[in-house]
Amino acid sequence: MQLDFQTLSAFFQTNWGWAAGLAASMSALTLLAGLLAKPLKDNIALWLMGTHEERSWARSFIALFDSVFGVRHLSLTCFLRSAIASLIAVTLIWLLMGEAGAIGIRLEKEFSLGAVLILALAVNVLADYISLLETRWLLGLMPRIRSWWAQALVLAADLVISAAIIWLAILAYVHTPFHEGEINSFAEILGVFSIFSVLFYSTFLTSVWTWGYILSTWVLRLVKRLRLAEWLDVEGQPVRILSLVTGAVTFAGALAASVPLAKDAEGLSAADRALCTVFKGEVCLSVAGLTEAERTKLDLVLPTLSACDGLFMEQCVNLGFPQAGVGRRAAAEMADLACGAGDAYACAMLGFMYEHGLGVGQGVGKASLLYRRSCDAGHSAGCTRLALLRAAGGAVGQDLAYVLRLLERSCDRNHAPACAGLGRHYEKGIGVGKDREVALSYYERACGRGYGPSCRSLAQLMFRGPPDPAVVAREREFTRALLRRACAMGNADACEHVEPLGTPAGDTAPAR
Repeated sequence: MQLDFQTLSAFFQTNWGWAAGLAASMSALTLLAGLLAKPLKDNIALWLMGTHEERSWARSFIALFDSVFGVRHLSLTCFLRSAIASLIAVTLIWLLMGEAGAIGIRLEKEFSLGAVLILALAVNVLADYISLLETRWLLGLMPRIRSWWAQALVLAADLVISAAIIWLAILAYVHTPFHEGEINSFAEILGVFSIFSVLFYSTFLTSVWTWGYILSTWVLRLVKRLRLAEWLDVEGQPVRILSLVTGAVTFAGALAASVPLAKDAEGLSAADRALCTVFKGEVCLSVAGLTEAERTKLDLVLPTLSACDGLFMEQCVNLGFPQAGVGRRAAAEMADLACGAGDAYACAMLGFMYEHGLGVGQGVGKASLLYRRSCDAGHSAGCTRLALLRAAGGAVGQDLAYVLRLLERSCDRNHAPACAGLGRHYEKGIGVGKDREVALSYYERACGRGYGPSCRSLAQLMFRGPPDPAVVAREREFTRALLRRACAMGNADACEHVEPLGTPAGDTAPAR
């Protein structure tokens, strides 16, 4: 974000509302603390004047916590108060996200506050009750934790534990019959692309007591160092002064924290870009939907498509995308976006998905057009798939000659599936003279480049050769090794036929 006056002014106008709301909430909590625990007023005054021990402040803060939720955690009173606090927190986060414009822009459909509160009853109440127990435990440790770096570690630990608790609660809920629709990833929830984001972030307000103690300690230390007690009415109005200081610090901290959330000229924030960089997967598609800049969209989805680097299309769909956390439907959307921006491999990938109905409706005509587009752009995968698709349609005459030219051109570029296709043509005598040795050479070439189906074809063709007793044992062991290799490359058919090749000489493996 450029530090000119216009940019800073726009940033302040965009974020002051929710930052002020959060600051007002913290100030109100401080005032409420003074009303609920009268002895706390004297402790605050002594602290501000620098005459109070920090251990006593910790004990006072714990006493305040107990006065709000009760001394006994395993009690109906504590559970009910925790449930009320959870619903208030969900409402507050909902309003803050709405003020920041996050809900209307990022969520795919509208939700009413009532629907969100009903969902919070199912997810947050128990999770926040457990989180509150964790907060009670951390507050019990506070009298023994005095250094600022140790307190910062406690804050970090509290964030991690609270996130784990609510994430497990969300996972438990989405696997019940009550949940309908897709299961959102952690990255989507973190990036506010799911209604569960409201429930997720509201849980951290349950930990406001841990944060409140540590931050109040830091604020009080700051007040003492600045000697504000010398010119403010600390002794007469300690709670009000602490409330104002807490509000001011919260407001400044909220604005500082919102810097990574500030949108650039393309409509994305640094947090959005970081989210896609760290998690990749489907969340990149959600982030890409926030911008109208086509080049930026492509930059966001291409790293995820690169999960298929070194994989053939079948392997990419079955292995690469799942490992990158991308479902087939999202993979098709990413490929469509990249193809539209001119990425030739993405066009071939999208064609493959249309050909086989993976994440999209099956359409051979659409697949053929996409393969042609990729091939015309000079990508071997597109040419190979176009040739194989035409061959599967019973190409004859000039069309068959065109298929062979495409396969030869791609195989010369070391595209293994093209070499495998040529091997099949020579093995079966389709458009060329039947030649077992040439077929073997093409299969061996494709297998050597890591294409599992060709290793399977090579093994079968070798084993169906002349039954020369001098070479049968050697070929059987070699074909078994080829099948194991093909199986390791993800060829299920090869996995099924590894054992039959161990049968006595003269028997043949089942046909493909």
